[in-house]
Amino acid sequence: MDAARPWRERWSRAVVVWLRARGATPNRLSWSSVVFAMVAGLSLMLALREPPASAAALLVIAAVAMQARLASSRLDGLLATYARLRGRAGEVYNDAPDRAADALVFVGLGYGLAPTFAWGVDLGWAAALLALSTAYVRVLGVACGLPERADGLMPRRRRMAVMSVAALIAAVLVGVGETRLAAWALAVATALVATGAAVTAALRLRAIVHRLEAR
Repeated sequence: MDAARPWRERWSRAVVVWLRARGATPNRLSWSSVVFAMVAGLSLMLALREPPASAAALLVIAAVAMQARLASSRLDGLLATYARLRGRAGEVYNDAPDRAADALVFVGLGYGLAPTFAWGVDLGWAAALLALSTAYVRVLGVACGLPERADGLMPRRRRMAVMSVAALIAAVLVGVGETRLAAWALAVATALVATGAAVTAALRLRAIVHRLEAR
């Protein structure tokens, strides 16, 4: 048995009580993840166009906003479960904002890389579409009557972790005047996420086919 589980249960319930006392609802938290993703995307789009100090600040803001986006997505589920606030349209509110959030982060970053790399916009859109494909395949499995699977090489939390670390590394690099290296750090991280998302979608799809054929 997981020894840390009782602590996590108490922490989760305490957070739910705190959120409920402030009028939070799962749907509002779901949409707040889009707001945080928009902040991250705009910060990434503007950062490399700014002087070093401003660029570093924007990159740190982007990293914090990406983690806040993840926290919002996690907390909406906790609130729905522990406060018994699951609505009939809960799955829509749980999934649709996440898809928009992925696109906002990666497309914004792609346009941020455009002044440095001619292929920056293409990379951003590719990462956004491949991130969306992981969710599409997950939902496809559920539509086929299979249990939901959100695992894989590059699920949502790992995508945001990679990009948050890359943004912080880029912040340090622009702070010491290495703007082009900062752009490379972000580009490499985005390419890593895109590749990982493609592998994740492919493995999930293969698992769906195998399970359906085994019925």
